[in-house]
Amino acid sequence: MRAQTPKKPGFFFRAGRQYIALSEVPRTLNLTASEVADAVALGELPIERVNGLKIVSMDALFELISMKEGKK
Repeated sequence: MRAQTPKKPGFFFRAGRQYIALSEVPRTLNLTASEVADAVALGELPIERVNGLKIVSMDALFELISMKEGKK
């Protein structure tokens, strides 16, 4: 029996909405992990849990992007 390599979670759909794993957000938005952690702590980026995986909706990511663009 061949061992399978674990796959990293990424993008997926749930109930008609697109989500991304929280661990993939810094790479996707080209931010540091501390910037993402600050956004979560301040409530700017709401997270959900699915089977122990922390996820963020793409809608919330777009809101965060537009909020950061407005501050510049």
